[in-house]
Amino acid sequence: MDRVRTKSKTSRIKRAALIAAATLALASGGMTLANIDFNSHRVERDRLSIETVRQGTMEIKVSANGQLLAKDIEQLAAQVPGRVAKKNIKPGAVVQVGDVLVELANPQLIATAEEAQSAWEGAVAELHSAEAELQNNVLNQEVVLTQAKLSLEKAQLKADNDEALAREQIVSAMELKRSQFDVTQLKKAYDLEERRLEKLRNNIEVQLAVKKSRVTQLARAMDRAKTEAAALKVVAGIPGIVQAIDVEVGQQLQPGSPIGRIAQQDQLYAELKVPAREATQVQPGQNVVVDTRNGTVNGIITRVDPGVTDGTVVVDADLKGALPAGARPQLQVEGIIYVSQLANTLYVGKPSYVKSDANITVYKLDAAGRYATRVTIKAGKVSLNYMQVLQGLKAGDRIITSEIGGFQDQERILLN
Repeated sequence: MDRVRTKSKTSRIKRAALIAAATLALASGGMTLANIDFNSHRVERDRLSIETVRQGTMEIKVSANGQLLAKDIEQLAAQVPGRVAKKNIKPGAVVQVGDVLVELANPQLIATAEEAQSAWEGAVAELHSAEAELQNNVLNQEVVLTQAKLSLEKAQLKADNDEALAREQIVSAMELKRSQFDVTQLKKAYDLEERRLEKLRNNIEVQLAVKKSRVTQLARAMDRAKTEAAALKVVAGIPGIVQAIDVEVGQQLQPGSPIGRIAQQDQLYAELKVPAREATQVQPGQNVVVDTRNGTVNGIITRVDPGVTDGTVVVDADLKGALPAGARPQLQVEGIIYVSQLANTLYVGKPSYVKSDANITVYKLDAAGRYATRVTIKAGKVSLNYMQVLQGLKAGDRIITSEIGGFQDQERILLN
């Protein structure tokens, strides 16, 4: 027959414990739900960048991208018309002064140079021949003059002798007059031959001057022709590295046609492009650090372009010290320009949306770091990584510096 089982004391205790636990859980859950903020916009803390306001010296720096350029660049161009016959050098080759880079072909220039040299050589030979002939004429005239002098002297001796004999009446007066007449006649002949010799000598100078002028004229024409012929070989004018060779074999070139470019590898400067809104702070003489991605090198600003191109201002910087390995013209670099220092000022990591000398909206965290409230502050100078704070924050405050576009319309946000 069936018997009624009585509940044990242990069962009653377990049941009471379960009821109490359930009650406690319900109460705890109710309290948790009561404390949850369902009204505030929630943002994942890990997705935010948070910076702390500090007091101290703030370095004003400006970042700019750019490239290394050679100080000394030789632009190669054709000096004479010709067809490209040979390309002896490729880009990247190291060359010295006088190395042949490209050879052009122009038979007409070669022929002209040879003809010019032949003409000059003929003129030189003609000059020497004329000089010899004129000197020979002078010598002949000197012989004639010498003979005239001797005849005059002989006649003078006879006249003197006849005069002495005439005083003793040994020679007649008629014979004396004849002797004196011979002296007079030979004296005139001597003077005539002497003037003729002088004119011959003067004529030599005139005729040789004409010949020499012709030789000089042909020598210059020959030099020009040889220079043009030599220009068919395009050579390096400076030592350096070939940056480009812009011609192909068989290509016809005219004077002025670009051929290539040589740059000196060890004399480089940095050309940086600074955003126009930040370039107002950049001045010559400021220090800069140029990063080549393979090392850094210090420099100094030497020139700031007065104009704006595509929203940037071109700034040149001389580099000091040894260049990092791999530094070469056209290498892309990044420069950090040290503009100035602000001593004993409030500053904080620069928000992504900041503007210098303007009122901006930021989200400031509360002491517990759980909530961030929208506040308006006044920003001062803006550096590469930092922003000066003029009003609205104090040292130790924390603000969100990452993009706030997802919650910028919220007065307060909750950080999960």
